[in-house]
Amino acid sequence: MAMDPAQLKKNFEEQIATTEKQIRELEENLTKAREYKIKLVGGLETIGLLSGEEAPPTEPPTDTAPASIEPS
Repeated sequence: MAMDPAQLKKNFEEQIATTEKQIRELEENLTKAREYKIKLVGGLETIGLLSGEEAPPTEPPTDTAPASIEPS
């Protein structure tokens, strides 16, 4: 059975809404995971400082634009 255009449109709109909701949730979880990683790295650095180790060099942020791109 073929769906008529109105049914197809409604179905696609529902799928888009569902997908947008999933994207928002995934982005929120990614942000939380990045924040947690920062806390863990800070904890490791603190342990290193307390045990007399030299602080390791910090990594540059991984989610920034390459330096070759100039802002407009």
